[in-house]
Amino acid sequence: MIKGLHLEVTNKCTLKCPRCSRTEFIEQFPKAWTNKDLDLEAFKKFFDMDNLTISLNGTYGDPIYYPKLFDLIKFLKSKNCSIWMSTNGSYHNQDWWRELGGLLDSKDTISFAIDGLPENFTTYRVNGDWSSIEAGIHALRSYPVKLAWQYILFSYNEHCVDQAEQLSRDLGFEEFNVIPSSRFDHEQDPLIPSQGRGNISNSKIVWKTNKDVEIEPKCKKTNNDHYISADGYYTPCCWSSEHRFFYKSEFWKNKDIYDIKKTTLSKLLSNEKTVNFYSNLETTKPEYCTFSCPKG
Repeated sequence: MIKGLHLEVTNKCTLKCPRCSRTEFIEQFPKAWTNKDLDLEAFKKFFDMDNLTISLNGTYGDPIYYPKLFDLIKFLKSKNCSIWMSTNGSYHNQDWWRELGGLLDSKDTISFAIDGLPENFTTYRVNGDWSSIEAGIHALRSYPVKLAWQYILFSYNEHCVDQAEQLSRDLGFEEFNVIPSSRFDHEQDPLIPSQGRGNISNSKIVWKTNKDVEIEPKCKKTNNDHYISADGYYTPCCWSSEHRFFYKSEFWKNKDIYDIKKTTLSKLLSNEKTVNFYSNLETTKPEYCTFSCPKG
């Protein structure tokens, strides 16, 4: 039974993070880029399940820039869903955050992606704005929603993890999560932290040098990675919708089957092609699986 759904509600973002899929796409194919927002009415008809964990998390965009975010959350809460949202948190005022906080409850989490201290996190989160992030954090502390701090390790911030964790406590965060990045192309990348050089698991470097690997698909283990893109298409996870992989995949070739405007979630998951995909995954080993879910 499906446990969760990952929604990319918009591909809009105010940041220009240098290893982000959005930044890389725009740099490589500037004329092909268009801003997209999830069709809320189509999603409401498609989403025929209750009690799921919904991840509002962007491969290309930041959910707080989705113009219908509050309406979406009201709908999801009416379906008794819990919400986990990842955001950098820049460029909204306290009134906006208060309205958001009033829609959420203790089952929900907002994870702020802040990779460093106020004075250096924009080394990666280019265009991030600490003053508006801090305003949002202070506004949300008046509501029962849980606050988490996501801290990706880079060369410029590996020395200040303890300081950032203390700051997170001072600001009222319940969680502080340090995570590795899988977005480095080569060992000489200046952003690689010293502890990651020569031992970067689940990364572009490993994938480029050894694609013939066994996989351990997270989608089958957790059953909560099912992904809907901002333009309204289903794939098994966000990596399978990433532009390097998507346009070579069966989900692109059969995109009409996976268009949320033409089906419902329960029908799509019981579709013969979908069932066969998951049944044969360890044998077919698509590229996005060897990249994101290598065994070991």
